[in-house]
Amino acid sequence: MDGAGVRTLTSLVRCEGGNVASLVERARVVSGGLIEEVVYFTRADAVDVLIQFLAGQLSADDFSDWAEAVHVLDTIGVEEDFDDLLIQFLFEISTPELFWEVNEDVGRRWLDRMRPSM
Repeated sequence: MDGAGVRTLTSLVRCEGGNVASLVERARVVSGGLIEEVVYFTRADAVDVLIQFLAGQLSADDFSDWAEAVHVLDTIGVEEDFDDLLIQFLFEISTPELFWEVNEDVGRRWLDRMRPSM
């Protein structure tokens, strides 16, 4: 993958540089069936996106859509030694129908879980 593709995936992981639907679409295009992990989702990324959500910069639906894309794209790995925590976070946020409605309380609980692990 070229540098532009890596930047696209990094923008998705950090949820920066555009609306979520656009970030997800661009990331899917550059991933295009690749199965090699190119960028890594970290606890710091999770905290940053949680802060965006809690500040009202992301709707609950956008937050869920973002989490689903980061979770399912094979070109995005997760931080070593914290994979269980990060995968659980992405899974719960991306599937509120199985867990809890994505709201401020859920965001604050996850922020409280992420910060001590850093």
